[in-house]
Amino acid sequence: MMKRILISLFFICLFAFASGQESQDICTYLQETGRVTIMQDGRLTELIGSQPRTYYANGTRSGETPQNIMGYRIRVFSGNQQTASKNRCYSIQSYINQEMPELPTYVAFKTPNWRVSVGDFRTSEEASSMLAKLRKAFPGYAKDMFIVKEKINL
Repeated sequence: MMKRILISLFFICLFAFASGQESQDICTYLQETGRVTIMQDGRLTELIGSQPRTYYANGTRSGETPQNIMGYRIRVFSGNQQTASKNRCYSIQSYINQEMPELPTYVAFKTPNWRVSVGDFRTSEEASSMLAKLRKAFPGYAKDMFIVKEKINL
């Protein structure tokens, strides 16, 4: 009888202690802190190679904090072949940056597509005007270009 009471008390204490602990999943932690630190051996970069990025996935350059609002961008390319589309995105981004360095370009991966978008336009009229210019400047990509509504950086 005494053994049952002690075991019951043990589980009650264990339950009380466990319920007092605040559980936090990784998604909540990332939303609160907004930062992920990746520790890797330097030789890994040499093995894989690296692609220079003009912007990070959230559209910021290093050291900048963007002000995000809803606006318009021009989607230049979207592809779902993992390696080929990634390489093509970076080559398109490089080509556009050489021809129009004043126009911000964004490479992003949103499962399962790699995408290249350009510009930060507040109105669809601004985006339409630039779309016409881009189609003339880059006729090889003209048929794939279209305007998308998404968060932009000011």
